[in-house]
Amino acid sequence: MLSRLKADLERSGSTEEQWKHSVLETIAKWPLANENVAGEQLDYLIGGEAFDWRLLAERLLTECGTVIESEIWWEWLSDPVLFAGFEEPEFMRLVGVDKFRSHLSYFYGITVEQALIVAVEEEITHRRVGAGRPLSDQSLELAYETLYGNTREQLWEVFKLETDMKQLREGWRHRDEHSISSEDAFTYWQFKLRMDQSDPARIASDTRKGLAKLERMRQNNVRRKKLLQADELQIQMGRRKRRPRKA
Repeated sequence: MLSRLKADLERSGSTEEQWKHSVLETIAKWPLANENVAGEQLDYLIGGEAFDWRLLAERLLTECGTVIESEIWWEWLSDPVLFAGFEEPEFMRLVGVDKFRSHLSYFYGITVEQALIVAVEEEITHRRVGAGRPLSDQSLELAYETLYGNTREQLWEVFKLETDMKQLREGWRHRDEHSISSEDAFTYWQFKLRMDQSDPARIASDTRKGLAKLERMRQNNVRRKKLLQADELQIQMGRRKRRPRKA
């Protein structure tokens, strides 16, 4: 499958629409929920339900080497839009119905949930500042208590027990057990916990809050890229003006 994808990418060249199609179509056929690549554990399917297609796409494109420049495909994968820049029916056709549904579980259960935690943390910080109270690092803990009814540390311990998670290395402290995969699994576990504890109106309100925060983060990133591009353009123009004229 990797050899076939690499050949497809070489044929498509820099045609953006086509190479993205090839990657997503390979994802649709990919049979592994997780794998170990060069000693790194990659969990594409979190909790048996939430599919991280971007992690798999990164693994596939990395394996294909320099066929597509890393800056180009990394910009595609770093954009948190719901359907990778495609219309919903087209994205579903490319990755298949099952992976499409699992992708939605990942988007709402992990991507939006993480944005929701940040949004609630910011609300708590703003309230503390507005009340004239000094800033502290308690806002994040209070955000967990607001959303899930307990501290992050206590939630992590329950999560480990319920999922029978093993330590990464014998004798490590619990804060050293975290990896990207375990953090995603923890976030998805918290999402399901919140679904069980909250009424439909609260769930809908929190989802809107998480989506709004995610979009603000995305727009800020877009503006940052435009500023960087403008700065680079000014630097290039300055270099051209300084070039000595030929006699």
